[in-house]
Amino acid sequence: MTGQDKGSSQELMRLIIKSSKVTAQVMQSLELAQSGQKEEANAELEQARKLSVEAHNLQTSLIQSEQSGQANPPSLLAVHAQDHFMNSHLLLELAAVFLNQIEEIEDLKARIAKLEQVGE
Repeated sequence: MTGQDKGSSQELMRLIIKSSKVTAQVMQSLELAQSGQKEEANAELEQARKLSVEAHNLQTSLIQSEQSGQANPPSLLAVHAQDHFMNSHLLLELAAVFLNQIEEIEDLKARIAKLEQVGE
C-alpha cells in the first residue's frame, strides 16, 4: 500500500466512523423523542447534524482529491464509506420529519384527553 493509498484509506475510515456516529446519535434522538424528552431529542439531533456536516466535508475532500488527479482505484472500502455516509444522511433527514410527527401525535393525544374529560 502506498502512502497515498494509506492516507485515502484513513480518510475513508474516518468517514465511516463519523457517519456511524451520526447514525447512533439520530437513533438516540428518536428514542428520546419517543420517551417524551423533546428538548433532549432536538439537542441530540442538532449534534448529529453537526457531525453530518463534518462527514460531508470529509466526503467533499475525498472527491476533490480525486478530481485533482489523486484518484485511487475504486475499492470496497470507498463503497462502504459512501454507503455509511448516504444512509446516515438519509436517516438524519427522516428523523427531523419523525420528530415533528411524534410532537404532533403527542399534541393530538393531549387534545383528545381534554375532549374526553369534557365529555365525561
